[in-house]
Amino acid sequence: MRILLLLAAIAAVSQAQNDCSRGACYPPSNDLLLGRAHQLHASSTCGLTGSEVYCTPYQQSRMKCCPCDSRNPNSQLAHTVRDALSTSGPERWWQSRKEVNPVSLQLDMDNLFQLDNLVLSFKGPRPSAFVIERTLDKGRSWQPALYLATDCQRTFPGISTTTPLTLEDTYCYTLPPTGADPYQDHIIQFSPLRQYAYVPATKSQKIEDVSALTGLRVRFTELGDVPRPPGRALSRFYALKEMRVMGRCMCHGHANRCLPDTKNNNLPSDSIQVHPQCDCQHNTAGVNCERCADLFDDLPWRPAEEGNAHTCKRCECNNHAQRCRFDQAVYEASGLRSGGVCEGCIDHTTGPKCDKCAPGYQPNPRSRMDRPDACIRCVCSAEGTVNGGRCDDSTGSCLCKVNVEGPRCDRCKRGYYDLSPSNPLGCSKCSCSPDGSLSNICDPITGQCPCRSHFHGVNCEVCSKGYWKPSLSGRCQRCGCDPTRSYSDTCDQVTGQCQCRPGFGGLTCTECPENTYGDPLIGCRSCRCDAEGTLPEVCDKKTGACLCQPGVTGTRCDSCNRGHCDSFPSCETCPSCFFTLDAQRQNLSFALERLSLRLPSRPVGDGDLGNFGPRIRVLETSLTLIQNSISLPPSAAIQVNDALSQLDKLRDQVDKINNDLSPLEKAPGLDSELIRLQALLDRLTLEYKAKNDAKDNSVSQNNSGSLSAIKNAYDESTDAAKKVDASGKPLKESADIREVTKDLQNKVQPGNTRDLDKLNQSMASRPNLTPVAKQVCGSVRLEPCTPLQCAGGDLCPPDGSPPCEKGEVCVGALPLSKRADADAKDVKDRLDKLTGKITDAVEKLQQTQETTNQVRQSTEKLSNKMKQARDELEDDLKETRDVVKELKDFLSDPSSNLTHIQEVSDWILKAKLPLSLAALKRKLEELKNLAASLPDSTSVLKEAEPQLDTARKQLQEAQDARDTALGVKADVNGLLEGFNSVEGSLSDLEDKLQNSMDLIDNLNNNLTEAKNQLSPAEKALDDASKLIKPMKPQLDELQDLLQDGGLLAQDAQDNADKADDEAAAANKDLLSLEKQLDRLKDEAPTSGPGGVATPLGDRLAKLQKDAGVLANTTDNMLKALEGKADSLRGLKDEFETKSATLEGLEDELRGYLKTLRIKAKDLSTCQG
Repeated sequence: MRILLLLAAIAAVSQAQNDCSRGACYPPSNDLLLGRAHQLHASSTCGLTGSEVYCTPYQQSRMKCCPCDSRNPNSQLAHTVRDALSTSGPERWWQSRKEVNPVSLQLDMDNLFQLDNLVLSFKGPRPSAFVIERTLDKGRSWQPALYLATDCQRTFPGISTTTPLTLEDTYCYTLPPTGADPYQDHIIQFSPLRQYAYVPATKSQKIEDVSALTGLRVRFTELGDVPRPPGRALSRFYALKEMRVMGRCMCHGHANRCLPDTKNNNLPSDSIQVHPQCDCQHNTAGVNCERCADLFDDLPWRPAEEGNAHTCKRCECNNHAQRCRFDQAVYEASGLRSGGVCEGCIDHTTGPKCDKCAPGYQPNPRSRMDRPDACIRCVCSAEGTVNGGRCDDSTGSCLCKVNVEGPRCDRCKRGYYDLSPSNPLGCSKCSCSPDGSLSNICDPITGQCPCRSHFHGVNCEVCSKGYWKPSLSGRCQRCGCDPTRSYSDTCDQVTGQCQCRPGFGGLTCTECPENTYGDPLIGCRSCRCDAEGTLPEVCDKKTGACLCQPGVTGTRCDSCNRGHCDSFPSCETCPSCFFTLDAQRQNLSFALERLSLRLPSRPVGDGDLGNFGPRIRVLETSLTLIQNSISLPPSAAIQVNDALSQLDKLRDQVDKINNDLSPLEKAPGLDSELIRLQALLDRLTLEYKAKNDAKDNSVSQNNSGSLSAIKNAYDESTDAAKKVDASGKPLKESADIREVTKDLQNKVQPGNTRDLDKLNQSMASRPNLTPVAKQVCGSVRLEPCTPLQCAGGDLCPPDGSPPCEKGEVCVGALPLSKRADADAKDVKDRLDKLTGKITDAVEKLQQTQETTNQVRQSTEKLSNKMKQARDELEDDLKETRDVVKELKDFLSDPSSNLTHIQEVSDWILKAKLPLSLAALKRKLEELKNLAASLPDSTSVLKEAEPQLDTARKQLQEAQDARDTALGVKADVNGLLEGFNSVEGSLSDLEDKLQNSMDLIDNLNNNLTEAKNQLSPAEKALDDASKLIKPMKPQLDELQDLLQDGGLLAQDAQDNADKADDEAAAANKDLLSLEKQLDRLKDEAPTSGPGGVATPLGDRLAKLQKDAGVLANTTDNMLKALEGKADSLRGLKDEFETKSATLEGLEDELRGYLKTLRIKAKDLSTCQG
């Protein structure tokens, strides 16, 4: 009875493992080695290279030695690793070579499997130690699963020998003793689940952590001990009689059987017992059921557990997606209820659950979100609306961004451009330059502002080449670079500085270079200025005067100005006290100047300035007068007397000097000194008057001021005397030099006079200046001409003579130079004009390049709009075809309700298209003609490129030719010849330049024409969209009508089936009733005795009458239905005729679409 209960329990457990509906389920276990023998490898096998002899014990005290030869795996002497399989036979085993250690057996598998049990049946001496290892990454790394040894502590020190209590622990199992005969067979079994039986974890968790593997390795590390009898030693080796790896495909509890791997054809599927592919349940997928199936990722994938399958939950995608993904953030945000995010939403839906309409579509008010027609097209532009192209759910209007306008929010407002979905305002404001733009209204696509003359750029803020914009100026003015002294006609846009050739400078290269001055044609001289004290211009370009910095002065700008006290070159401003004292000094100076006007002027005249006696006496008299008029204190009187005695001495010295000096010679220095003394006297006189007035007006006289004035006068007189004494020696030296000069003149002058006389006599006959004059000024004189005799006409042609004309032979350097100067001026004028033309050509070239870019961008925009219109039209056509097909199916369905068919037919007949058929065909024809007439922008732009290149090349040639003209610097004749060649080059250059201008004009005309033709194309596309838009509500209404009809048809079908059942039952009742009625007729008389009608007869008559009325009513209804059927057939035929007409129009429209698509493709190739 106990055995039966055990068997029942085992059966129940087995059934639970195979029943996936209760929770975790697992496939049956079998030998993983079967069918995978070629994936089992041994590091050592006996007899692979030759026969080897192995000796083992035989009976009690005997020994037998047998050979091993595995060169032929099928030989009876072979012991390969395949012989360890359970299917190899009873007398087959694997054996390693003798005394080889360590040795490993390795099973490599391509997929993940679950290990249940490993059985090793040893033959021969059992190993003393080995390790069972597993890998989860196909052999890249190995983890030990179990250590086995007869002495664990010695063989594997540090490894625990107790049963594991956690899934992370490993331990060493102590092998039992082999007994007396170590060569007897031993069986070792390893089960991961049994090994961790005491770990507090679920079975599914143990399977996940310790049973999964992609490879298994048994590594023998120590040979077993054997007896050592006398004589020949017994052999030591490793040998396995049988090896079984019991397991199943790893399915994480989500499958109860394994399926063959259809992707891997390398395995012999007929011999494999355990296939790698799981037959996944619980909405899982993958080889190992390691993930949720498509569209079942609403919850995180987990391995199944006992009692909980952790079934993958279907994502809620409203029937608009076929797959989804799990998002942990979404899962946590939902409170761990739902983490699925739908991918690849169709039917114009979007959102994590495909529960919103995509940009450009809006919810269908006549449908549900889980239906294919949940979203209908919205005509709003996704780029220009605030909600990504969605319409208002109630009004259907578009909500435009701030800078966007239009019913569809598809165009920028005036003054804005570049409609972009990434711009929160929709369009960017035009930044047209107020100086360079004609207005602030730009191109709505490119943002190009309308530029004034000589301005270019998107915002018209940049001057054209050859122009620059001065600060505080609103116009671009020509650079004006000198064509002969600059490299080109372009200059800096901000400063206007031209690129000067060496030796020239200034804004237009007409002056000397920096830090020089003068005329560049004659020669520039360096500025003699201190660079630390000058302005950036250093010196005046004409005079060379140094231009000093503020606070610096001096001819070289090398000293500090008044009011700047620091040393040069810093020259910092003086402190405030300086300016206070300086102001006081200036006030005193002004006061002295006013006083000087009241003093008598110093003596002037042509008298004898060398007689100083009278003047000194006058001074003495004045001093005496001052002395007598002022009462001085004793100390002051002594000083005055001393001064007077000094004056006497000075007078004596002057008299002596007057006697010694020659009366003819004058001393200018003494005269100036005398004048200074006179000025001193005048000042003393002024002070005298002031003191005298002060004495008269003051009670207490103070003579200190007068004394000081007298003392100053005395000091100045003393200085004058000293200077007079010092002038004696220079006067004597001057007299001596004059005498020496007279002697030298007397010696040299007679010889010079004789030489001059001889020269005069010689110049009367030679040299003859006539040949030289002919070479210099082109003289036509024939008579000789000497410096003293040149009668008979002018030596050179007089001023005003006509110059040498072109084509004539010029004689003389002067006529040639005049001719060269005139030609140079003419070439310069022509070069100036040519430079202006080149500048205009460059400006036109820039404008043409900008126009080309605008056409390219407009073409790209039109191409995108055409593609969008084509896609919208194709969607509408598809929707129309679906409606027509649904309508056909509805009309041809025999179960359709006839009344509803009548309603649908009446609606179709009453429906009016927004445009008549003829008008629609006309509009389509206009589209076709417009598509045919669209310019081939590819050819226009391709043609523009070589023309632009040609224009650039010719402009470069013009500039090179101009530079060549500037480089002609030979002798006069060579210069004239150079001018002739340059003149021809200039003519050719002007022709080429004109050709370039013509090319640019033609190109501009072509681009303008293309640009003008793109605008009506864009308008026509908008008109086509407007034509199709009103048809959409009618199609939606018809579709709703058909859907309602389908529901009514289904209800009618149900009612008809029910009526059929009721009619059949009623027919049976009627037959029964008829039988009873006949029986009653036979049994009962129609009238009573005497012909009186009985009640039963009356009832029968009434029933008969009612039956007749019912029959008539039924007949009338059938006739009416037949009439309705005829009417419906006519309506159906009429509808099919109109459907055929619509299909014809559809084919025609498809052809127009194909043409537009080709044009769009051509236009789209114009983008580079």
